Amino acid sequence: MVNLKPSRLGGLRSLCDAYDYCAERGIGAYGGGQFELGPGRGQIQYLASLFHADTPNDVAPGGYNLPEPPPGLPSSPMPPAPSQTGFRWGEP
Repeated sequence: MVNLKPSRLGGLRSLCDAYDYCAERGIGAYGGGQFELGPGRGQIQYLASLFHADTPNDVAPGGYNLPEPPPGLPSSPMPPAPSQTGFRWGEP
């Protein structure tokens, strides 16, 4: 199992190449962030929902990071929620 941090792999093509490499060799992958904020947070959440929704990750929606998570947060695995425009997690 390897922690794929998109921000350390360069562009989207390099990231997809890394996912392909792991898949071809039976290497498990899980999401890893570096405290992405703003658009980067939505992008890494979307990638996690596409490539490893059923594995551990540290890119959950911000509500899970609060001392008292609010009720109604979605449970795992979360289905992909693409934005209408751009490459990011869609807004509710």
